[in-house]
Amino acid sequence: MPSEEAHATRVGVLDKAMAILEAFPRGESALLPQEIAERTGLPLPTVYRLAQALAEHGLLMKEGSRFRLGLTLLRLGLLVAESIDVRRQALPHLTWLNGQTGENAELHIRQHETRVVIEVVRSPHNLRPFAEIGAPLPLHRGAAGKVLLAWLPDEDRLALARASRERFDSERTAGERSWDEGVFWAELERVRRQGWAYSEGERVAGVAGLAAPIFDRSGQVVAALTLVAPAARLGPEQRERAIPLVCEAARRASYDMGHTASAAGLGLASMAGSERQEQRYQRHNGVGAESPNP
Repeated sequence: MPSEEAHATRVGVLDKAMAILEAFPRGESALLPQEIAERTGLPLPTVYRLAQALAEHGLLMKEGSRFRLGLTLLRLGLLVAESIDVRRQALPHLTWLNGQTGENAELHIRQHETRVVIEVVRSPHNLRPFAEIGAPLPLHRGAAGKVLLAWLPDEDRLALARASRERFDSERTAGERSWDEGVFWAELERVRRQGWAYSEGERVAGVAGLAAPIFDRSGQVVAALTLVAPAARLGPEQRERAIPLVCEAARRASYDMGHTASAAGLGLASMAGSERQEQRYQRHNGVGAESPNP
């Protein structure tokens, strides 16, 4: 099991059950008990006993001698997704951004020292996802992580970035990808000034991202609306076109979250609030047609 997904509590049987569930790398995987034991380090009899119990609750499904993730997880996951207000409010704007660019549009939220993708509108050009929904990702690498950090109080920014680095960067990775706190701090300041972030190859080689913040009614950043594409399809000319689109989608989502000063908060009123952008929204299945331009 990847170390960044392991969290020990004081409830041993729960920790073991979670280790078994997290041993499945992808939803379609079916594993033998021996494979689960190898991935978790648990004794084989313990794996047999807990896997059978998880299957009785629908958290795993048994297929012959193998196990796979169960449908109860899907049901519970959908309930969680439906309860996240920002996902519901942002989805039309993710769809619009995907339609304008033909690239993946993702919604990231912060969870402690990680970020998590909670919604994706996928590009037809990408054969594989760049990130799995619900999988913990580093805060200190990638455009979305920088957006989620940039508007936090100073003391929280650095503490969370350090915690993210400690959790995700092994010695080998840290040697391959240098990370300087001073440079990172300056980058967060620039992200906050300009209202968006760009990254290339920071988490996955050859993948680039553009992200802008979604604010709620209190002015807090609750999510990062992110355009993700192969770096070859997000060169300087493509970025010049995509930046105002990403910012406009985030500004609209912020407005729908109750942030009436979203244009000023992003510092992009002149760029994102253009008449042409308004007309694009009006034409796209009515998305944003009834929202006044703040």
